[in-house]
Amino acid sequence: MAEFFDVHVITLNDLRSDQYGLLISDLAEIICEVFSESPWNENFSATRIMFGLGVEMMRKNSILIIARHKQEGHLIGYMLGQELVVASDDPRDQTFFKISGGYALDFLANSNQRTFYVGGLGVRSKYRRFGVAEQLSATLISELRRHKFDYRIGRTDLQAYGMRNLYIKQGFKELPVHDINYPERSYWLLSLN
Repeated sequence: MAEFFDVHVITLNDLRSDQYGLLISDLAEIICEVFSESPWNENFSATRIMFGLGVEMMRKNSILIIARHKQEGHLIGYMLGQELVVASDDPRDQTFFKISGGYALDFLANSNQRTFYVGGLGVRSKYRRFGVAEQLSATLISELRRHKFDYRIGRTDLQAYGMRNLYIKQGFKELPVHDINYPERSYWLLSLN
């Protein structure tokens, strides 16, 4: 199925070298499209998203993966995340508490285990059901293993059946932990060892 798109890992330097901001603009467009849909129903502005992407890319061990249409050249999907820590003096670092509103996920850092959290995954609606999200996720899992991460964690809405099915297909287990700020969202965990 991946004949019509390529998947690439993007660095902060890649974003900085994009003189015209086309990559950031494409990413913002996808994020606005995907998260305006049910069950998210968010109304983000592209400007806010573009600023936020810069911040996200400066978080601890952030990884951005994109899917680009081979012939047309535009982005059709993305996945973005970063390493989670229990505590940090760097305000850019994401902690388990910041993402969940509680301490129920802190056990993932026991024995210096490393956990990677994906805060964003999206595919343009007309390219869904072609394996784009699956390929993005598989590429990330390979990167995480290469960087010696122990876990990959994600959060999704109970009504986001496509994402829940992808988690199941890739071997994730749903944790008995719900987000304190968004109780309709649960956490899914994949052991990388």
